Amino acid sequence: MYMYRLMLFLVFGGYLLSPLLMSGWASPDGAWYRPFLIWGGLIALSLWLEQKRKLDERS
Repeated sequence: MYMYRLMLFLVFGGYLLSPLLMSGWASPDGAWYRPFLIWGGLIALSLWLEQKRKLDERS
């Protein structure tokens, strides 16, 4: 149950940071990929935590 709370917190934090991500999207330096990197990092972190939870349940 602890992992689901952490993942919910990560998603909620991502939604709170969305306005900052959108302002960076339209920046003239061409960093259009920055929001995708951040969301990809959140997804990768949640997948890693889920794998870790499954391995802990097996033991």
